[in-house]
Amino acid sequence: MKKIFIIVLIIAMLAAAGGFFYYQYHYTPEQSMGVTDINTFTNFRDGEHIPLDTSKQRILLIGDSMAYSLMFRAKNYCDYNGHELFVVTYVAATSQTYAQSDTLEYYVNQFKPTYIIFVIGANEMFTLDGHQRGKYFDRIIPQTHGIKTVWVGPPNWREDTGINDAMMEKFGPKQFFLSKNLRFTRVEGDVAHPDRKSSTMWMDSISSWIMRDSYFPIRLNRPETSNPVHVDFVRLVVKVPRRHNADSTQAGDTPVSGEEDVPVSGEKDVPVSSEKDVPASSEGGAILTPDDTI
Repeated sequence: MKKIFIIVLIIAMLAAAGGFFYYQYHYTPEQSMGVTDINTFTNFRDGEHIPLDTSKQRILLIGDSMAYSLMFRAKNYCDYNGHELFVVTYVAATSQTYAQSDTLEYYVNQFKPTYIIFVIGANEMFTLDGHQRGKYFDRIIPQTHGIKTVWVGPPNWREDTGINDAMMEKFGPKQFFLSKNLRFTRVEGDVAHPDRKSSTMWMDSISSWIMRDSYFPIRLNRPETSNPVHVDFVRLVVKVPRRHNADSTQAGDTPVSGEEDVPVSGEKDVPVSSEKDVPASSEGGAILTPDDTI
C-alpha cells in the first residue's frame, strides 16, 4: 500500500511539473517562426505584457518592391530612435522567389541585422495556390538564423486569393501585420504601390504594431516630422541565382530554377513594380522630398 502511495505521489509530482513547464513555455505553432527557442516558444502568458527592447537595432527591411515604398518613412523612424536601417527591395519577388534562393540569408550575413521586417505578398495576391503558400515560408524561415522577424502583408488593391490567410496561419497576429484592411491611395498610374502619404501612414501603423502588439517589440517612437531623407538600398530584379556570388552584379545571369512569372493581376502580365531597366543587383540611393511620390 505504501509503495502504491509513493508511486501515485511521484506521478502527481511529474504531472504538476509538466503542467508548469507547459504553462511557462506554451508552444504556439500558428505564431511560430520555427527556428530557435526565441521564435518557437513564447515565455509569456496570454495577454501578458512583453518587455520593450530599448536597445539600438540593426534593422533589415527586405521583401518585394513594397519595401521601397516603406523605406523612406522607415529611415525616419530609425534616425529618430537611434537604429541603423538596411534595405533590400526585390522587384517582382514572391515567397517562392525567396524560398528558391538564398537571398535573405545572403543579406543577413552581409548586414548582420538584429531585427528583420519582411514585406511580401503583393506579387502573389492572385495565385491559385494562395492558401498553400505557407510551404514557401518554411524554407525562408531558416534563413533568418533565429533573428527576431516580423512579416508584413501586401497593401491589397483587390481581394487576394489566400496569401494573407496563409501568412496569418503561419505566423499569427503577433508576428504578421495584416495590411489589407488599411485604406491606401496609390502612385498615379500605378494600381499597386501606395503613394508617399499612404506609405508614411502604412509605416506608422506597422511601427505602432511592432512596438505595442508584436511578439518582438522594439523602440519605434513616432518621429515628430517626416523629413526628406536619403536612403541607401539594394535593388534586385526577379531573376537572381539560387546561390549568390560575392560579386552580386552577376545576379541577372541565372534565373531562379522553377520560378514563376506572377503577374500583378489577371488582366496583364505586368509585375507589381513599374520600374524599367533595373539592374539585376545594384546598390543605390534615393532621396524623398515633400513633393515626391514613390
